[in-house]
Amino acid sequence: MYYEDEYRNFIRFKHSEGEKKIKKVKDFNPKEEYYIIKSYLDNYLNGRLEKRFLALPGLRGVGKTTILFQLYDYLLNKKNISSNNIFYISFDQFRKYFQTDILEIVNSFLKEIHNIDMVDLDEQIFIFIDEVHLDKTWGDSGKIIFDTTDNIFLICTGSSALDLEISGDVARRLDKKYIFPNNFKDSLMEKHNISINSDFSTALKELIYLGDDNSLKKAIALEKKVENSLKLLNKNPKYEFESFLKTQGFPSTLNFSEIETYEDIYSRIENIINKDISSIKSFNLSTASSIEEIIYYLGLQAPGGTSTYNIANYISIGQTTVKNILDVLEKTQLLFSILPYGSGGKIIKKPRQYFFLSPSIKAAINYNVGRFDLMSRKCLGALAETLVASGLYKMTKTSYPVMKLFYPPDKGSSDFLIKVKLNDLIPIEIGVGKKTKSHLTKDINKYGSEYGILISNRYSKLKKENNIIYIPLMYIGFI
Repeated sequence: MYYEDEYRNFIRFKHSEGEKKIKKVKDFNPKEEYYIIKSYLDNYLNGRLEKRFLALPGLRGVGKTTILFQLYDYLLNKKNISSNNIFYISFDQFRKYFQTDILEIVNSFLKEIHNIDMVDLDEQIFIFIDEVHLDKTWGDSGKIIFDTTDNIFLICTGSSALDLEISGDVARRLDKKYIFPNNFKDSLMEKHNISINSDFSTALKELIYLGDDNSLKKAIALEKKVENSLKLLNKNPKYEFESFLKTQGFPSTLNFSEIETYEDIYSRIENIINKDISSIKSFNLSTASSIEEIIYYLGLQAPGGTSTYNIANYISIGQTTVKNILDVLEKTQLLFSILPYGSGGKIIKKPRQYFFLSPSIKAAINYNVGRFDLMSRKCLGALAETLVASGLYKMTKTSYPVMKLFYPPDKGSSDFLIKVKLNDLIPIEIGVGKKTKSHLTKDINKYGSEYGILISNRYSKLKKENNIIYIPLMYIGFI
């Protein structure tokens, strides 16, 4: 290759940077996902070789790179793996200068640092690759690496569009672990070094999914430990939780002022528009300018369904273009949608509901336009509904992939429906301030539900009365 010397030097330079970069994460307490991924590394080091190709999809800024450097630090300083056997790269840096792909980079690293071909590799190597979605052939490269040697453990991070770029052959070899924005549990650990018992998080999710007395007893038994942990805060947990809703969705902003946080989040949104979207789908300039307007429009809407017709009419573009933009925004994981529950005809007639993946994103958009008072009950209600929606969505992607999330299509209904177990429907109602349970009771009867769930900031304890489970709003931050 005409750039062979430059390419080889770049490989060596990027490899030498890795050990220096881990210093940047020394002061960060790990997210929960770090421990899950570390367990894969531990199993691999202990001889379990079948799980050695991981993808970490996630929204820009949720901490994927930090997790990679924390894993790098763990291997280097806790497991005594030589730095020569660990290689971190961000693919976008390679793409700036060279026409290359993941397979070529890995082969070049092995040749330059170890003077060996992949097929002859006789020691364990750990490869961490950021922004891998910029290489459209990354899945095929990973499959070739996986099939060629047992001695490479490969982790790739990127946008949630990673899901679209893998064949069935790749999927059979790949394990995906979604990285989400901070929940309240992450925020307490990273900002205050306060640990919330993970068993409580598990019990809460079981309670939502199963609704049985055994799950409730387990959660209540762990509730006291959570209360004791929250006493370590130097202020009322209620105010810390409300601060989390507004400003603590992203690890890098935990020590920022409120204004700095909103500015940082909005700059991330701009990067998603200007960088991530172009890697998924090309739009002409006039269409690209509408993307930000659609994000603003969704950010300023009260919770509820929003039709493509209303968006198209507001922005003066075609409905097909709106659908294409919304589809791409979901692929970046900036937002997700919830379908109405019902037959095919009912679903077609009703719009999807769109939610941002973190309440802090909605808060940042509203702050940016000065639309509403972020201390008001109306705002808190919108952020609370975003939190619950994203928590339930996270459950469908992690703990309970068979669980389905919908919203009731009729007026005067509860906020969400989840389909659990043997297709049972469970209504969920969210309340901020004074809230009756009439909608919830109506839907329990309508759908023949075993139980319903009322989530509210009016409650500070878990309880169950008749067939309604009451969950404090703050606790949803732990799932």
